[in-house]
Formats: sequence, C-alpha cells, structure tokens
Amino acid sequence: MIRHIFMATAKEGTPDEVINRKMDEMRAMKDSVPAIQAITVARNLGWAGPANVVTMTVDVKDKAGFDALLASPAHCEVADKAVEAFRTDNFVMAQIEL
Repeated sequence: MIRHIFMATAKEGTPDEVINRKMDEMRAMKDSVPAIQAITVARNLGWAGPANVVTMTVDVKDKAGFDALLASPAHCEVADKAVEAFRTDNFVMAQIEL
C-alpha cells in the first residue's frame, strides 16, 4: 500500500468556512476516485510545527492507484481550486510504502 501525504498552508486571513469547505472537497474525492482506499483530511494541531496547515493522507494500492488519483477529474478540480484557500508556493508532498 502507498500513502500519499499532502500538506498545504492556509492563506493568512482565509475564513474557517472556506478552509472547512476545501477540506470537505478533499474528503469527497473518495466518492469518485475508486483508487482511494482511505483518506484523512484535518487541520494540524500546532503542537509541533505550524497550526495553519491542512494535512491530507490518501492510501492507494500501488503506483497505478497513485497515478489514477492524480489524473482523476476530482483531484484535478480540487488542485485547480486550491489557490482559493491555500498558498501554492510551499506545498509539501511525500509518498511512503506501508
């Protein structure tokens, strides 16, 4: 299994309602992307590191599942609209094998 980890910093002054809507849109990818086995989206608590970051983890079976996720219309739509709430100059992404 592959876990894709994505972290995005909220733009300063972005209302909570907008960030919450973006997190809901990220979670909703599971409904239309069959490759997604599990997805978690939440705000960082800020105990260590910044609190104004949203972290998403997505579990897929393999590299083909990861490629299907990235190419999916749902992911493309979420990515294209990220600028509405998040800084796009400092995304952090990683993929790990479980």
